[in-house]
Amino acid sequence: MTTRIPQAHEIKRFGLTEVYRPTNDEAVDIVFVHGLNGHPYHTWTSEEYKIYWPAQLLPPVIEKEKAGILVYGYDADVFAFTDGVSKDKVHNHAEHLIAELFANRRRRNATERPVIFVAHSLGGLVVKRALIYSSEIRGNHTEHLRSIFVSTYGILFLETPHQGSDIAKWGSKLEKICDAVMPNEMINSQSELINALRIKNETLLNIDRQFIQLCSRFCIYFFHEATPTSLNGTSQYIVDEESASPNIQDVERAGIQRDHFHMCKFENEDSPGFSLIAEGIQRYAIDAPKIVSSRWHSERAEQRLRKEAEAEELLKNAFLRSGNATLSNFTSRETMQPLLLLPFERDVTFVDRVKIFEEINERSKHHHRVSLSEIAGVGKSQIAIEYCYRFHDRHPNAHIFWIYASTRQRLEQAYQNIAKGLRLPGWDDSKIDTLLLVSEWFNEPRNHKWLMILDNADDLDTFFTVPKNAADIQQARPFSDYLPQLSQGSILITTRDKRMSERLAGSHASIILKPMSLFEARQLLRPHIEESNSWNDDDSAKLINSLEYLPLAITQTAAFISQNSIDVAKYLDLFRTNDSELQDLLDEDLGDLRRDSESRNSVTRTWKLSFDLINKQNRKAAEVLSLMAVLDRQGMPRSLLQNNSDRDIHVTKALGTLMAFSMISAEKNGESYSIHRLVQLATRRWLEIQHTHEKWQKQALMVVDGTFRGEDFKSWAKDESLLPHAHIVAQYKHVVEDCSAEYQRLLERMALFHIHRGQYESSFARILNAFEALMKTTGLEHPYMSRVAAIYHAQGRLEEAEKLKLQVLETNLRVLKAEHPDTLESMANLAATYCTQGRLEDAEKLQVQVMETRLRVLKAEHPDTLKSMNNLAVTYSKQGRLEEAEKLGLQVIETRLRVLKEEHPDTLKSMNNLAVTYSKQGRLEEAEKLELQVIETRLRVLKEEHPDTLESMSNLAITYGAQRRWEEAEKLLAKVMETRLRVQKEEHPDTLASMNNLAALYSNQGRWKEAEKLRVKVMETRLRVLKEEHPGTLESMNNLAVTYFYQRRWEEAEKLQGKVMETRLRVLKEEHPDTLTSMSNLARVYYVRDRPNEAIAMMEKVVELRTKSIGADHPSTLSSADFLNRWSGT
Repeated sequence: MTTRIPQAHEIKRFGLTEVYRPTNDEAVDIVFVHGLNGHPYHTWTSEEYKIYWPAQLLPPVIEKEKAGILVYGYDADVFAFTDGVSKDKVHNHAEHLIAELFANRRRRNATERPVIFVAHSLGGLVVKRALIYSSEIRGNHTEHLRSIFVSTYGILFLETPHQGSDIAKWGSKLEKICDAVMPNEMINSQSELINALRIKNETLLNIDRQFIQLCSRFCIYFFHEATPTSLNGTSQYIVDEESASPNIQDVERAGIQRDHFHMCKFENEDSPGFSLIAEGIQRYAIDAPKIVSSRWHSERAEQRLRKEAEAEELLKNAFLRSGNATLSNFTSRETMQPLLLLPFERDVTFVDRVKIFEEINERSKHHHRVSLSEIAGVGKSQIAIEYCYRFHDRHPNAHIFWIYASTRQRLEQAYQNIAKGLRLPGWDDSKIDTLLLVSEWFNEPRNHKWLMILDNADDLDTFFTVPKNAADIQQARPFSDYLPQLSQGSILITTRDKRMSERLAGSHASIILKPMSLFEARQLLRPHIEESNSWNDDDSAKLINSLEYLPLAITQTAAFISQNSIDVAKYLDLFRTNDSELQDLLDEDLGDLRRDSESRNSVTRTWKLSFDLINKQNRKAAEVLSLMAVLDRQGMPRSLLQNNSDRDIHVTKALGTLMAFSMISAEKNGESYSIHRLVQLATRRWLEIQHTHEKWQKQALMVVDGTFRGEDFKSWAKDESLLPHAHIVAQYKHVVEDCSAEYQRLLERMALFHIHRGQYESSFARILNAFEALMKTTGLEHPYMSRVAAIYHAQGRLEEAEKLKLQVLETNLRVLKAEHPDTLESMANLAATYCTQGRLEDAEKLQVQVMETRLRVLKAEHPDTLKSMNNLAVTYSKQGRLEEAEKLGLQVIETRLRVLKEEHPDTLKSMNNLAVTYSKQGRLEEAEKLELQVIETRLRVLKEEHPDTLESMSNLAITYGAQRRWEEAEKLLAKVMETRLRVQKEEHPDTLASMNNLAALYSNQGRWKEAEKLRVKVMETRLRVLKEEHPGTLESMNNLAVTYFYQRRWEEAEKLQGKVMETRLRVLKEEHPDTLTSMSNLARVYYVRDRPNEAIAMMEKVVELRTKSIGADHPSTLSSADFLNRWSGT
């Protein structure tokens, strides 16, 4: 830790001074801002002991948090706040603070580092105005100044006046502060000052009003003086507690036993107030990095949207110029419509419980959170559904969000759906904390009309405990931290736990929902019974009493009576029957139902009566209910409930029967269903009593396995909705022996889904489990080994992929023989790994063998034969054998156009590869024309975010760059890179390739610093993911060495380029094009470092080998020869 204490003369009067820097890299910036007539040294220094606490007392407290400390000084005499009518001097100071702080952080390469402000008195107004100014910046040339707003995590206000409700009160506050800070010699001019203050009051009041709109974004700590200040012979509080520490929700407040002047000066750690302020700073410094990092992900995502819009416009113009049809496949950016995430249709038979709705409306006037609590089955969710529709009737332009709040997973999925539905920037970027993203949207004042329903918020741990083994940012905090804090919208909570009700909404906003009145219960029961002319008031009263006035039990009873045309008296007899099976069920411990003992008996009895009849009348309906009992209870799509052998009409009748008996309910889309928690638990326990639960768990596993796809880009949205059910059935490990194939296939598909979504860690554990189980159950010959090898390949684990692919090939050669399709496919897969490893001769040898065999066995037009020819053409292109690549590529395209048609993915891939070959040959116009044709078709067929579409757009951008159309190339490359970051994630090879392409474009324009930043990032990522000998890593190292060269950093360039060349000579051999590139680059470094003999000898070797391998007329050969001639003087 730095121990030197800065002296007063070393602190700059105006601007920023760094007073403490930790020995390790800084993680947080703490910025002190003084107030009126203050000073960046004297304001914070104790008068008696001369202790400058920001540099002497604070550093030991925050040493572990690696925080740097800066102080800001500005012209802070009284007239700096009041000089002139037309000038807003506070705004000038704010602009200067933002500019100074950005410049300081930019020099330290720390523009995204979290910021914590500590402000005294009216210095807090400068900080407020600065953050308002920074938040409003959106221009391309000034957007860098917005970084301070994005990075600010917390503010500690020491005696800053807040909540000025009118101009007169503000004037009084300001005059009192000025009285306190004015030197004696200015007393005579005080009347002029007060006149100026009155003019400026409105400006200062507006700062306060504007900041209120932002404050929910920051962690804020208000401090007020607890000791009055001696002023003009009297003792008085300069800023009263109500103003200095206003009662704002989710803001900390504390008093300090010091007066206005001395509450910001401390002699030692025991000085009044020091421990409070130091602890607040330390806590903010601990929490800030994760939160601010997530905010930066969101900020960059928002910037990406603007860049993507520009790139889309560019592409559309390109298509118009090329004569192609106007495209309509880009992301729509229409005005946002109200989002209604409400999964239930309105119940037209709902019985109005007038008093409940009156109470909800009354509580909502004073509280933005209201809760309904009571036992299960009392009708909480039904009331919430009806409330949503009434809210929508009153506020048709408002958003409504229904959230299943039973588990943390459900809550996180709901926030993900909200982010997606609102199209919040970065909603589909796995690196962004989606919970924080949505939470900040809720707390944004302009988003003032919305309703959130938290249904079944029953578990304290779900909301108030950090999950065990929290793996990422958004799991490192309790979910309650992400609930909206301010009152722009409304939250209605349903819960069985009164403690939850009070924790989430407070005792004054908690409504205990009682069972129905007799009148309401009769309204619910009677419409279903009246047709049978069996209504009797006395019998109905006895029945309702037996059902304990619970709506769920009454609804099921009414459905039973209606379906069977019996009278109430008959149902009462059945209800009171005490058969042995019912008694077993009643005696069962129903888990969570122990908290619902009052409702368990009546619901279980009604369930048993209904289930027995359903089982008798419609066996399929009983089977569907049994299946639903072992799935997640919400969002069950019809596809999960219907076997391939089931006829649609039978499933439709079964679902209709279950809804008629009120066992299940249809969700709003009509294609998915949910089951009440009590009904599901009763059914599940019944299956266990009957010893059939394992049968239905196996069935659930098989139907989920048959529905969940995992790999297909087009099915990602559907798969995401199936994930809760997949996670449920994946827990049924005891069924593996009987359903091993289905179990392992499902695990693999889940893993592949996560891999394609860029969630590598969570997915790889699953795929390894699946692989190990397959090893035990099926042996090494099992075809899934090739799938696992492919996943190794995709993750850059090339040695493991090669080893496994060799095992598969050897097994196939031994068991299936050389001409078998599986054997040929395994050879092609191994060749692909060789190609990625840069072992092009090994790859070519295998590919030629595969192609020749398929030509002989399958003939030329077979898709597998064409695939082999295409792969070989790509290898020829990588070897620089461009004429051979073009010839073979044209042959593949012609055949595929004739056999598969233009829109087939394989045809488009061939056309894309040929365009790359044209580009390498310098035939740029032909390349551009073909690339535009491929993009147009892929946009129409595959859509914008598909990896193949992005590949085509990247190739077109590279062609633009080769044509020196820099602006068009940059916009398109930036769009591709940002989309891949969002869809395929940072470590994906395609994303790294995009970053590398953009860096190359920067290099071609001489923008070396920007190129270096990207290339360092690519190299470091590839070193971590692919290891040093991987061709991609070596390419990154080579590119970075070139960047160093053009910045005249020749020593660094030589060291890195030499390392690359040595590795390529060992791995790729001397004649490889990449090795020759390294030799050429290193020769140029030798020459500029006055080592001409070494340079000439190496370049002669390059020219010789290039002439031999790619010909004397190739552009690379000609370039090398040109250097050689100039150096030799020939």
